[in-house]
Amino acid sequence: MELNKKPSKRWSLEDVREYLTKHNIRASFYRLKIFEYLINERTHPTAEEIFETLKKEIPAMSRGTVYNTLKLFLEKKIVQLVNVEKNEARYDATLSWHGHFKCLRCGKVFDVHIENLKLSGLDGFEIYEKHLDLKGLCPSCLKSKKI
Repeated sequence: MELNKKPSKRWSLEDVREYLTKHNIRASFYRLKIFEYLINERTHPTAEEIFETLKKEIPAMSRGTVYNTLKLFLEKKIVQLVNVEKNEARYDATLSWHGHFKCLRCGKVFDVHIENLKLSGLDGFEIYEKHLDLKGLCPSCLKSKKI
């Protein structure tokens, strides 16, 4: 499966196993479940959100396992860190360049697709990272604000 586009179907554990193996990551049960959550939910969760969600299904999973697995995924470059807020590390399995919009009311983080963005004043610069983070109110929160 291709990671750079929104998937047309959910990834199975076998899809995840194949992807991890392809990236030289031993596909332990915990790693499979953590990556499966990241790739299928696409909610840009924090490590704590991943832990709280998965511990309901896998009570033996520890916080340390989640943090260590996310660190490995970052090192292997199969997830990226999203820092829309300074004190909040979120994780994203979509590796293509895109922006993020955080709703200041509900706290959800949405992907923003970027087309035809033009930058100037960068002649002679070498760019290593690029981020586009926006904040405001999502359509749902805007609608409820008016009522």
